[in-house]
Amino acid sequence: MEKKALRLNIDQIITSLAEVQVDFDKINNLLTMRREHLTDEIIQNLVAGYAYVDNLIARDVRIFPNNTEHLMEMNHIVLCGSDPKVRFEYSTHLQETQKRFYTLIQPIKQWYQKYHDSSSYRIASEIYVGVLSRPQLFIEGNHRTGSLIATYFLLTRGKPPFVLNKNNAIAYFEPSTQIKLSDKTSIRGKFRLPKYEKAFKTFLKAHTRNQGCSYAFKSSD
Repeated sequence: MEKKALRLNIDQIITSLAEVQVDFDKINNLLTMRREHLTDEIIQNLVAGYAYVDNLIARDVRIFPNNTEHLMEMNHIVLCGSDPKVRFEYSTHLQETQKRFYTLIQPIKQWYQKYHDSSSYRIASEIYVGVLSRPQLFIEGNHRTGSLIATYFLLTRGKPPFVLNKNNAIAYFEPSTQIKLSDKTSIRGKFRLPKYEKAFKTFLKAHTRNQGCSYAFKSSD
């Protein structure tokens, strides 16, 4: 990995997500399109997803070009956690997600191979938009999984992670909704998405530089 990777402060991430949960009704009322409630299960699975990302960082795992299954596992975790019984209950859904993933990951993989020398913020934002815009990479959980993927690419290059908190929630959800509604295969979408990619890159820079440092620390390894 290009720079000394950062490790995640999981306790601080838990605290931040819990604060968002407390204020979520207030946040939701200010959004153009309301989000599903931030339940204890969603938070628990998202924290497990961050722990999974942290483990990848600790093991110096490079997702591209040959380990893209880790992206799919992030999605499985945010939806179902790691309990084998729960995974079995949702096995049909997970199998369908796997089929969709391997059909749609190639353009993202090819983009990364071409632009892997770009800035960390560009890589994180472009891949996030690639995950979230239509057709979405996963059947469900694209917002949460996309934020984990963005965090992975930021961390590998020594940048602070993105973590949802009560101060950045509205600024995160509003543009993400516009990205979600954009079709990357349409002419209209192809014109709009570069604007969203640039805006999300600016958002990541602002909110990870100002707030992200509390969610990570330098590895002593």
